[in-house]
Amino acid sequence: MTPRKKFRFGERPAIDGQSETPMTLTAEDEANLDAYVGKIQETVAILRKEITAINNGELEVISNVFEEKSKVLKWLELRTPLVEPFLHHEFARKLKIKEHLGDLKKYIEEDGAMLSRMAVAARTILREVDKVSNRNSLDGLYGKSGRKRGANASGKQEINREF
Repeated sequence: MTPRKKFRFGERPAIDGQSETPMTLTAEDEANLDAYVGKIQETVAILRKEITAINNGELEVISNVFEEKSKVLKWLELRTPLVEPFLHHEFARKLKIKEHLGDLKKYIEEDGAMLSRMAVAARTILREVDKVSNRNSLDGLYGKSGRKRGANASGKQEINREF
């Protein structure tokens, strides 16, 4: 039989031996918290860059920062479970993680709103271009009288063999 798997958090003693108090912090936990704050600041910088570029009409920046933004957000998503148990710890308060997370949320919401409005505008433009194209096209085949030929007209000209 395989030995029972041990989990790092399950073996940690609480500070006073009570389960309500936060867990003790190891050097690795402190390093994780520091790295997390650094990545939050990096993400905010990327989002600011993107928002500024959109406001300045430099839309090519959106595709340029997409990969970088995706990687940083994925990193944060994967590291959050390591940091979450310590958000109320004194060390986390000293790093002001909650304030950094608040800034991140604000910039994500602003960036998301701008990108959403751009998507709506692009769909509207595409719909208008389709309308104009359909309005000015023949959209089918018409006979000499100006009436539209049958709905199943394949686009091939028929030859009338009777004279």
